[in-house]
Amino acid sequence: MTKKVSLVVMAIALVALPTMAQKTPEKVVAAYDALANIILDMREAEHDFVVAVLDGHMHGAKMLFKKGDYEGAAAEMALVANEGDNAVGGVRKRLLEGGHHFNAEGEEQGIFEPGYVVVNREAKKKMLAASSALRQAKDDVARKAAWDDFAGVAKPLLAGE
Repeated sequence: MTKKVSLVVMAIALVALPTMAQKTPEKVVAAYDALANIILDMREAEHDFVVAVLDGHMHGAKMLFKKGDYEGAAAEMALVANEGDNAVGGVRKRLLEGGHHFNAEGEEQGIFEPGYVVVNREAKKKMLAASSALRQAKDDVARKAAWDDFAGVAKPLLAGE
């Protein structure tokens, strides 16, 4: 008799177990999934926004270079290298203080400066060197070489390569 009672209790427990289990409501899971999509899409939007800022500075550098304003072009080149001016740097600082590190893994490895999204340390170094070379250039050959060095680094970054 005890064996039969045990079997009946086990059978009831197996049937009742799914109805007793806790489960997050499907609508809550769907809402959280939608929020995850927004968070992940924001990461892509941030990248695209920074690329647009850099593209604007790249365009400015190119136009100034073509006009013969090499000092202005060099300044725009430096803004590309630094992922924007001090105002943009202030936003980047605010994001960092809030715990947002776009390239956290790259920062840990020393590849990216804190908060940088597109420009890695090596690219920054090369673009700043090209900007400096343009400022110091004495002739068109040296100016073109400086521009070509800059563009050779900047264009692939802006193209996402």
